[in-house]
Amino acid sequence: MSQAAAQAGPITITIAGPGGQLSPIAVSGLKNLGGDDDHRLGSAFVGTLRRDLELSGYFRLLDPHAYIEDPQTSGFELGQFNFGDWRSINADFVVKGSMTASGDGVKLTAYLYDVAQQRRMMGKSYSGDAADVPRMARRFADAILEAATGQKGPFDSKLALVSTGGGRFKEIYTQSIEGQDQFKLTGNPTINLFPSFDRGTNHLLYLSYKSMQPALYLVDLKAQSEMKITSPHGRVIGGTLSPDGEQIVAAIERDGITNLYLLTREGAEIRQLTDTSGINVSPAISPDGEKLAFTSDRSGTPQVYMMSLSGGAPKRITYSGDYNTTPAFSPDGAKLAYQSRDNGRFDIFTIPVGGGDPVQVTDGNGSNEYPSWSPDGRYLAFSSTRGHNSRIYILMVSNRKIISALTEGNGNDSCPAWSGWLGE
Repeated sequence: MSQAAAQAGPITITIAGPGGQLSPIAVSGLKNLGGDDDHRLGSAFVGTLRRDLELSGYFRLLDPHAYIEDPQTSGFELGQFNFGDWRSINADFVVKGSMTASGDGVKLTAYLYDVAQQRRMMGKSYSGDAADVPRMARRFADAILEAATGQKGPFDSKLALVSTGGGRFKEIYTQSIEGQDQFKLTGNPTINLFPSFDRGTNHLLYLSYKSMQPALYLVDLKAQSEMKITSPHGRVIGGTLSPDGEQIVAAIERDGITNLYLLTREGAEIRQLTDTSGINVSPAISPDGEKLAFTSDRSGTPQVYMMSLSGGAPKRITYSGDYNTTPAFSPDGAKLAYQSRDNGRFDIFTIPVGGGDPVQVTDGNGSNEYPSWSPDGRYLAFSSTRGHNSRIYILMVSNRKIISALTEGNGNDSCPAWSGWLGE
């Protein structure tokens, strides 16, 4: 899929969100310039874009039934349509564009307009296969957020999660953030846990009991092949993949004692990282690949610690709460998100990587676990039992507002892992 930026005059704006009044936005249908007479492809673009803008927490999507103009008879370039039609329904922004399809090929152009200023803020052109249309919408959603907030959105990315899918067994799935392109990565009648992407979303690491004993499996997502990783030191009960995909930190248990080891991607040992007679688990590697956060009970209760991946003495980060675990680095490396237990229930907190005062970001409703940051650092995905079953939710970190559930169904969903941007 290729993309070319359409020219637009420079403009800087500030939108009301987050936390304030959401900015009303209209997403018009794409004008069919040929080959999309049933508007199936245009509708796929519009539907995906609307869902991503809704999940952003910055916009209020206006009801298409209120739109005055017909996108098939109206224009989409500046000067070819009436801004008054959009001002009359109180739109701050409107998305317009066109679609041309021939065979399996698609060419798509989309623009974001500021209705009040009657200005084109941004435009993008995409070309690819028909199957690429939803991803074009995700990339355009990211561009809309960049135009409106100065920071690229997080939607051209993947989510990995653990789901029972309505059955008994926990399997690993991947999907787009708004729930499309779901792919069942594992299919074995056992337990699969703790998915972890590298930054380029080329590999995914997970723990599985499919060979009767727990082991890590590294999947090459493009080749759809995988490698089993075990250790002579004991049972591998967890692990994480480094951002560059070249190293693994594995939690290895023997006789009730669990320590962390740094391994190559093939599973060869580089060095032992921790050496205590207790439990050291839940490893997380910083975005620059230099630091390791993990959970240890060396102080008597499970707490989050930080150390250099090259070795050295760990520093305790958390002091509030008697059970803190599953640390996750923010994309800029400045914060950790983690889960902390109180009265038998977990909530998500953030804390500076150097330690300090923790901030509770979930609301105490249900048990909230396994935080994972979006690639832009504005959102956290996490699992919660606030509904009948465990679901994956997204919240905006700045205002601690839960925007939406990302999953729905009869099963239980947990252990979300949010990838980096695709293609980077």
